[in-house]
Amino acid sequence: MALVCRACVPVRDAEGAIVKWFGTCTDIDEQKQVQDELRRANEDLEAVRILREPRSAGASVKIYSELLAKRHAGAIGEEARQFVTNVCNGATRMEMLIRDLLAYTQVTKFELPLETTDASEALNGALANLASAVSESGAIIGADPLPSLPVHGMHLQQVLRNLIGNATKYRSPERTPTIHVAAERRSGQWVFTVSDNGIGIDPEYKEKIFGHFKRLDTGDRYSGTGIGLAICHRIVDRYHGRIWVESEAGRGSAFRFELPA
Repeated sequence: MALVCRACVPVRDAEGAIVKWFGTCTDIDEQKQVQDELRRANEDLEAVRILREPRSAGASVKIYSELLAKRHAGAIGEEARQFVTNVCNGATRMEMLIRDLLAYTQVTKFELPLETTDASEALNGALANLASAVSESGAIIGADPLPSLPVHGMHLQQVLRNLIGNATKYRSPERTPTIHVAAERRSGQWVFTVSDNGIGIDPEYKEKIFGHFKRLDTGDRYSGTGIGLAICHRIVDRYHGRIWVESEAGRGSAFRFELPA
């Protein structure tokens, strides 16, 4: 608790030593929290403004590279075609990175809702968005009955989409990916769990993966920008919850996050 004391008056004994103080104290925790949220919102607005220009430039590079490859493929040699392909791939990666950065900065866009969100509906929305990835991976996805809770529906859907998307991506080549979503009530919080039987995570990475541009795998085998878990962390933090992972390399992972009940 942060307190500010005002109009404090000392009370002294016969020898002039201070024995007590009289005054008023004001709790400024809420004020500081509002100021911090306003500061973050202003920083996010500035980031969105800065990202608009490279997003537009990257889209132009991608469009004209694809046109060059399509219309003039016969007029350029194999080496030049490979160069054009590399440019297209680079522009696509830039587009994905900027898209995820914008998603990260816009987490604070929504006001905290007054109505409740059905977590089952949020899960269905996440799975609809991931239909292609789920089909391609052959993943088996199950879920327990999920609660309704006071969070913004798009926020919950985004967290579930990122966690389930990672589970389909970081699957083990030795077994069919199996993903399960559950929720448990604990002391005024709903604790959600998204568990999988994928490649797992080495203990040294369990904290690092929630930072910016941190990926579960540093090689080229898995695509991605490394922002998805940072988005999850920021959304959960917005509701004063926490997110963590329990995992062992080669034996799957269980991502857990708290949201208010």
